[in-house]
Amino acid sequence: MFELCLFDLDQTLVKTDDLTVLRESGKNKDSASYRAEVVRGFATDKGRIIYSHELIKEIRAKFPELKLGVFTRAPRSYAEVILEQAYPGFEWDTIVAYEDVKRTKPYGDGVGKAMQDAGCNSVNNVILVGDGDADIRAGYNAGCVVVLDKSSWGVGYTNDNWRAMGHIPDVIIKKPEELIDVLVDYTRYLPELERLLYEAEGRAGNARYDRINKFIPKEAGGDKTAFPIFACGRSFAGYKCLEARRSWHKLTASIHKQKDAEEFPYEWVQAVRMFILSKFKDVCVGGKLTVTVIPHRPGRTPRLEAFLSQLQSSYAKPQIFGPKKLSFVPDLLGYKNGVRSNSNDKLSAIERFENVRDHLIVRQPEVAKMAQRVLVIDDVSTTGSTLIYAKKYLEEAGVQEVVCLSIAANISSVIND
Repeated sequence: MFELCLFDLDQTLVKTDDLTVLRESGKNKDSASYRAEVVRGFATDKGRIIYSHELIKEIRAKFPELKLGVFTRAPRSYAEVILEQAYPGFEWDTIVAYEDVKRTKPYGDGVGKAMQDAGCNSVNNVILVGDGDADIRAGYNAGCVVVLDKSSWGVGYTNDNWRAMGHIPDVIIKKPEELIDVLVDYTRYLPELERLLYEAEGRAGNARYDRINKFIPKEAGGDKTAFPIFACGRSFAGYKCLEARRSWHKLTASIHKQKDAEEFPYEWVQAVRMFILSKFKDVCVGGKLTVTVIPHRPGRTPRLEAFLSQLQSSYAKPQIFGPKKLSFVPDLLGYKNGVRSNSNDKLSAIERFENVRDHLIVRQPEVAKMAQRVLVIDDVSTTGSTLIYAKKYLEEAGVQEVVCLSIAANISSVIND
């Protein structure tokens, strides 16, 4: 399937955090003395290699039609020396470095340059492997498949680590050797709903539901309290910088297709059912769970309420959970009159929070008080405001545990122009 596999260099192929100053000093500079300095710097640590020479050669042997390249923000002179030290004699099909493009990461221009060098015509056939947020954003901007490799990450996540996870890459791996299976079929690694839409043959590990922490802005009365929201997949927003990726993304298309729907693809139902099965395992043996949705706004179609009914019907045949274990309450939450439309009224992020904060209510407080655990479902989570306040208000009403799930997490602009 893939014609071109691009690797980030620093902290992906090799560990070079200690060479940052040396790397930055080499921009637009190429001299024998500088290259010698890079050689000496590389030699100070014998444990730099992340992707072994043997693994790179194995990838080439297993996928003889696959072109292998490097896309880095590092200077070309630095990159060439590091690659020769780490992979002596290996011929890369393309190397795109700092000086080769006008705009480097997080722009995806380097992917286009690499495609031109390698003779690859379709970005759908390109996969980019990196360790950081700039790699994920560059891949999305270019429109290719993106792999986040966490091999070089420490025990505690950095801010960049969190941002990379927050952008929900196509594939997440923990060691380089996993890449071979990814190249065979990356769809097995996708978030669960996307995996279902691609009809992947099995999954790599457990069903994937990415957890994204959302926060109430300080301007809307928030603090540093994190509100976790799980996502079945992604929806790419309508920004120009995401146009290439959005054009072929199945869940984004599915979200738009169901904009006014009252019946939803069964893959949506399957994804939520699997989430319930994996997150609330004890429901199978007697635990109880109340399931509800973010309510429709006055004058709008009760879409999610219809989805909840469809979800409920899916448990009837075969009846996996008894009626006392799962309860479906479509009107547990509601909106007061005067609530505005986030999208139609073009509300800012702060206005969205204030709008939901001031209008969302627990419509059935007596039900909430009796419910020990509640799962709240939304279709697309952008700021997270609706799910955040649903959680806050349900907990204030007496619910012991509230879990928030979105059909898709919105991927917003990845380029700050």
